[in-house]
Amino acid sequence: MEQRKVIEVKQNILAANDAAADQFRAGRRQEGTFFVDVMASPGAGKTTLLLALIAQLRALGVEDLGVIEADLESDVDALKIKEAGVASVELNTRGVCHVEMGMVERAFAAFGGMHFDYLFLENIGNLVCPAEFDTGAHTRVMLLSVPEGWDKVMKYPPMFAAVDALIVTKCDYLPLNEDFDMERLKQEARRLNPSLEIFITSARTGEGMPELAAWFQKTRAEKLGL
Repeated sequence: MEQRKVIEVKQNILAANDAAADQFRAGRRQEGTFFVDVMASPGAGKTTLLLALIAQLRALGVEDLGVIEADLESDVDALKIKEAGVASVELNTRGVCHVEMGMVERAFAAFGGMHFDYLFLENIGNLVCPAEFDTGAHTRVMLLSVPEGWDKVMKYPPMFAAVDALIVTKCDYLPLNEDFDMERLKQEARRLNPSLEIFITSARTGEGMPELAAWFQKTRAEKLGL
């Protein structure tokens, strides 16, 4: 029986993507740009969290900020970022469920040589495919909103295993969701990823945002050797 080579093809595609990611990551490090991949399911609050985080970073004196907004279609989120006075490029994947390095490189080129202290990629709303593709980021984080439920950690383990930090969003909804088991979430997430940082946040109330911004500042200094 003829052997299928689907796994080999996938490995070759990922190998080429990883090589490009390593090159991109090194280039941004030389420029002093800390590149962050932000992943979550649709509606978890990625754009709202980014706006709140940007406000915190600005309060700490950070001004050079940029965002790549990845969506299947539209520029709704990119316009929200621009309205906040932050440079943004819309990356429409036209139905592709994840972001690859070729897309990141084209989006970055669209900034026209601007310098950033922080550059964020708001990845496609998806808890599956984005975990598999290295986007050249120095750190990867994921958001999980309280309305989604704690048990997503049981259903999408590769995503939780792939990131450096889990940011629980919309924690102001906790009183309305008695079934949300925060301790079980932490336990299962750290079983998959023992070094995982976990932040409990609400962009609406500001809870957890100063701690999150401080972690980003610390991680940027470590990753870029500052």
